[in-house]
Amino acid sequence: MKRLGLISQCCFVMLLCAAGACLSHIWKNGPLTLDIAGIALLVPVSSALLFVCISLGVPDLYAVNSLRFPLNLTLPAIYVASLMLTMTLISRVGLSITRIPDKLAAINVWASGWLLGSTFVAGVVCLSILGILEHDRKREEGEDRGLRVED
Repeated sequence: MKRLGLISQCCFVMLLCAAGACLSHIWKNGPLTLDIAGIALLVPVSSALLFVCISLGVPDLYAVNSLRFPLNLTLPAIYVASLMLTMTLISRVGLSITRIPDKLAAINVWASGWLLGSTFVAGVVCLSILGILEHDRKREEGEDRGLRVED
């Protein structure tokens, strides 16, 4: 049960990091409309579903059972790889020589190395902060138990 909570927490954080990076990139470089945002966010949402499937399928990925050092680097790397995979698969509809439909052109924003890099860095930072907060909370709970035993 704890592993499922950790998976959902990491997936949600990575999705928020990707969505924030995507929307800020689109806002900075062009008009941010609801249609463009919806199409561009199709990639992170699909990647989040793929990320959950990978996380459930590979139980050893979360072997440390908490947000510690290896996870705060490997999980963003896996999520960014799933972003690249999802963007590639969605953009390759039809024959390989045909262009991507104009309706789906907003997913090309994920071809930017800067956007993928900023998603990775944001994921590492956010998961590291969550790991520190979790460690502090566990330490405080341990101190609280120690105080109760002495009373």
